[in-house]
Amino acid sequence: MEKSDKIFLWLIFLSVLAVIGVTGYKFLINKDYDFYVEAPCDSSTRVCFIRDCSELDSCPPNNLDNYRIFYLKAIDFSKCENNSCLSVCENKIIECREQVCGENKKDICSFPNSISQVGSQ
Repeated sequence: MEKSDKIFLWLIFLSVLAVIGVTGYKFLINKDYDFYVEAPCDSSTRVCFIRDCSELDSCPPNNLDNYRIFYLKAIDFSKCENNSCLSVCENKIIECREQVCGENKKDICSFPNSISQVGSQ
């Protein structure tokens, strides 16, 4: 192997290590990514996402059939209680972005004081 080939292989190896290091820092130490969190929702007072939990395996482990969706920074998730983050998001203790039901055509929503639903099933 020529010297230039060895240098090229070392550069590739060091580049891969640098990418792994930066990615590890971003995700493991800095936690610079968003979490998707579902929180309970009272469909009698606000618009909520709904799903049918009557069938086995049709719901996630939280078993929420009426829920709200929040996006928050992963580093802030430790401030949440009961993995729902509802109280810290509503009280603006951490920065949360709520996805409103009805923004997408596929959303299935429940409306307060109404039986109507929006969305395609």
